[in-house]
Amino acid sequence: MSGVAHRLARLAAATARFTASIAREMRREWSEDRVGGLAAEIAFFAVLGLFPAVLVVAAGLGLVDSLVGAANAADAEAWIVARLQDVFGADNTIEATIRDLFTGSNAGALSSGVVLTLYAASRGFVAVVSALEVAYDHEGRRDWLSTRLVGLGLTALTALMVAIVVTMLVVGPFFGLGDHLAERLGVGGAFARTWNLLQLPVAFGAVVVWAATVYHVAPRHRSPWRAELPGAVLAAVWFVAVSLGFGVYLGFASQGANAVFGLLGGALTLLFWLYLMAMGLVVGAELNAIVARRRGIEFVARRTAVDRVTHRLARRHAGGDGDGDDRGVTAG
Repeated sequence: MSGVAHRLARLAAATARFTASIAREMRREWSEDRVGGLAAEIAFFAVLGLFPAVLVVAAGLGLVDSLVGAANAADAEAWIVARLQDVFGADNTIEATIRDLFTGSNAGALSSGVVLTLYAASRGFVAVVSALEVAYDHEGRRDWLSTRLVGLGLTALTALMVAIVVTMLVVGPFFGLGDHLAERLGVGGAFARTWNLLQLPVAFGAVVVWAATVYHVAPRHRSPWRAELPGAVLAAVWFVAVSLGFGVYLGFASQGANAVFGLLGGALTLLFWLYLMAMGLVVGAELNAIVARRRGIEFVARRTAVDRVTHRLARRHAGGDGDGDDRGVTAG
């Protein structure tokens, strides 16, 4: 028994030393990469693109309602509004504005202008792409076109993922088919209880997958998916802690910022919340970069479309000399 206790003590000490060294590196990276400034930039552009993003999510829910029915899609919208109320309080202008956007949106009208709506909504993710390049210490950056295309893609992916995950949380796994199958097998009650227990882990897992996807796609590098997991888990924990803490803070702040500043207070509250969330996303990327360096994982920069065209023109000008390797270069 004493041997087991000794090994556990050594493991705890080693874990504490490792955590302390990671924290020291994180503090240095925080200062060198201006994490607070990067988060502020993301939050500002996220506010500008928030309401178009809500319209895109509403369009995604409009597509999903063909699978689950209009009533369930409306329940999913109500679930989103309720979660906003949990974070920002019952008396806030943000929740009312989002509800009005959901109510007034039209999926058919949105589909005709989906590119313009996506472009307006993608400004936050364009800032994310630039910020993560800094967090990963990349010397080469994406060109303008590549940055915008990645921002558009991440915006569309996020909106679709929100629509699908929220709908599953509201109507059950497999868009309600799991409930029907369980009822036919006579285990409907047990299935419902199990799903109620699994809802929060599923939601947390979805956030981890989303963050890992952002880390994998946004920066101009190739890396194994496992290299994105430490930061994705940290970011997900950060998001949950910030949202819960924000709701508690506004509750203790009595009437909240809205009672003092009205509509401006709601905007400031939203901006501060987005700032904290963006900080978590950047901190997760910093952790990935630190862990990758310790493990000897090299981030290999992707060649963008502009890079490939420039490379080919240079080879033609040189008479076709060169190794022809278009796969990428090691990022610093």
